[in-house]
Amino acid sequence: MDTPVRLRYASLNVAASILAVASLLSLAGCGGGSSSDAAAPVPTPPPPAPSPSPSSFTEHEVRPQDIDAGVTTALESHVAVTPSSSVAEANRLFVFLPGTQGYPDLYKLIVEAAARRGFHSIGLNYDNNDAVGGVCLHSNDADCFWDVRREVVTGTDYSSDVHVAAADAIVPRLAKALAYLNQTYPTEGWGQYLSSGAVNWSKVVIGGHSQGGGHAGVMTKLYSMSRACYFASPPDWDLNTSGPAAWESRASQAPATPQFGFAGINDPSVPYDQLSVIWQTLGLGAASTDVVVGASTTAFNGSRRLTTSVPPDTSTDDPGTPLHGVTVRDAFTPKTSSGQPVFDAAWGYLCFQ
Repeated sequence: MDTPVRLRYASLNVAASILAVASLLSLAGCGGGSSSDAAAPVPTPPPPAPSPSPSSFTEHEVRPQDIDAGVTTALESHVAVTPSSSVAEANRLFVFLPGTQGYPDLYKLIVEAAARRGFHSIGLNYDNNDAVGGVCLHSNDADCFWDVRREVVTGTDYSSDVHVAAADAIVPRLAKALAYLNQTYPTEGWGQYLSSGAVNWSKVVIGGHSQGGGHAGVMTKLYSMSRACYFASPPDWDLNTSGPAAWESRASQAPATPQFGFAGINDPSVPYDQLSVIWQTLGLGAASTDVVVGASTTAFNGSRRLTTSVPPDTSTDDPGTPLHGVTVRDAFTPKTSSGQPVFDAAWGYLCFQ
């Protein structure tokens, strides 16, 4: 269907779209991953699961260029989901940021999981073609990661290493998407997440995978939000200091955003020995507080750090890295026999409390 805005219900198959993802450096903080997992063999996954049962939430796919004529890149649709009127509204907005060269259709399961819990939710497309880790890999500037990410987030010219126009940046796109949704679907409640045309950050839960999680982390330094949840992220590791990038120790906006992380322990793209230190630097606690998540885990003991070694689903021909995407990417996150993500309870704990 080529109409500008497609309204559809979640009874459609939640199948992941295929993305051709460029090979990225393992230590560069990449988001999309490579097409193989040479660093760690993938265990045999469970058989493919059937599609999830229908739900009554409402899903819209909205093209960025139909919202803003100034858009020049990242043209795949945003995915916006309105919770059903039969579910108690959380009066909060979940915003999910895809990893490098990813787009919202690859991460619909978690956006829909938010809607089932009463959240309005948006999988947001933005200019994410360049891996920040690759851009800053050999930089001697301690603020390279910080400045590049702030430009991707705001569209303000903070870095000479990237050129992200305001129309293609995260915050301007989010504000304009909310205004568009509020105008186009005035009974759905999108307007509550705007204040004088700007995003009402106090009602926002930000989440992201890999590079998208790095942007989410920087956003907690710029805005005070309801919550942040990171999947295989933030990935920023400074090779000059052999430690977390400088921004990861910056103070957050007050009141500080509660932050939570979830990672595959065998991820070759964002090695856990580095990510564990990054999480501690961000204030998620020490590695001793990790909770290991299995296929049926529902208790998380108050930890802000979840890890898993559950095998990814490798039954699709998605070219991304299964062990890097296992915690959240539709094609790779394992499913139950009824087609539901086995990490649904973990997502609820991390993002939707």
